[in-house]
Amino acid sequence: MQSYARYLNNIPINPSVAAKVLGMVERQDFSFNSLEEVIRADAALTSKILRIANSALYARQNKVTKLQNAITILGTNTIKNLVILVTGASLFQKNWNSPFYSFFWRHSLATAFIAKNLSIRTNNNLYAEEAFVAGLLHNIGQVALFAHDPIKYEELLQNSVLEDRRISELELEQFGTTHKEVGHEVLSGWNFPEVYSDTSLEHGNNNITSTHKHVVVIVSVADFLSSNWFVLEANPKPISLLENYLTFLSISAQELDEYQAEYRALLQKDAMYIEFQNLVRG
Repeated sequence: MQSYARYLNNIPINPSVAAKVLGMVERQDFSFNSLEEVIRADAALTSKILRIANSALYARQNKVTKLQNAITILGTNTIKNLVILVTGASLFQKNWNSPFYSFFWRHSLATAFIAKNLSIRTNNNLYAEEAFVAGLLHNIGQVALFAHDPIKYEELLQNSVLEDRRISELELEQFGTTHKEVGHEVLSGWNFPEVYSDTSLEHGNNNITSTHKHVVVIVSVADFLSSNWFVLEANPKPISLLENYLTFLSISAQELDEYQAEYRALLQKDAMYIEFQNLVRG
């Protein structure tokens, strides 16, 4: 049995609503009626979808009270992203006020938005929606490790910054596995598409073997920028460390540096980003 196996019991085995919605949208195999039928089985998810549909972002004169209307207004990609977000946030019900919760979602949300935007900016529009979801999920293995020992894991994150060491290295020492390995097993166990489990396993690696390399590379760059913004802001890592990724994406270090400065300013004003932040804060 692999060393990560004991950590898999710390989070739900199968978030059925999220898996069904993600599968339906990925396969383009659904009607609005069938999508509504799956979603309305989860009252908390339904209420948050209605909340977003009625937000200032969509500025409607009449209040949206029916789920199917909300699905039509928001569109399937937004619905898919909301389902993943709400499902992920539900894993923290016992730890809403933990420092890790705040760190995890701030980093994951920024990674998702950067990944989607960077896909478009590097002419990889085909991967934009997958990159967004992969960005949300790339560190899901951290949730399992945190749930196993919250105090130890929060100390580990602090030591990663203080000692300037990779989180995965410290995880291997403390837990005998990494959030990448655990995340891969979690997403595979949930029957999520391979692109997401592969991204969880290989993001940040020098040698990416996945057939979904474009998404893994884009999320890796987004993850790097998000970490610099929110974790290493006092001493950010140089963009030159991304040389192999940037060559693959045909973008120079200077171009990425200019891009990140521009997009960070835009992201803070992005209405959807703000709504998503509010959503995971309850």
